[in-house]
Amino acid sequence: MNTASASVVDNTHQPAVAAQGDCAPRFRRFGAALWRALEAGGRSRANRELLEFADRCEAQQPELARELRAACRQGVVA
Repeated sequence: MNTASASVVDNTHQPAVAAQGDCAPRFRRFGAALWRALEAGGRSRANRELLEFADRCEAQQPELARELRAACRQGVVA
């Protein structure tokens, strides 16, 4: 018995690959927005902590406290 086998090309997965490629920019935008939100939260917390530290060291190191407050006002911790 002689059997011939031919390769069958399965193109059923190509639309799925194209659909995944279309999602990549959305995932990148989502990731970038999430990262910006995390950075903003970190900056906010850093400013709050620096201001609290400035309050604690005011009596012992008034110049340092003044510099910390100025840095927070100017957005150096941005």
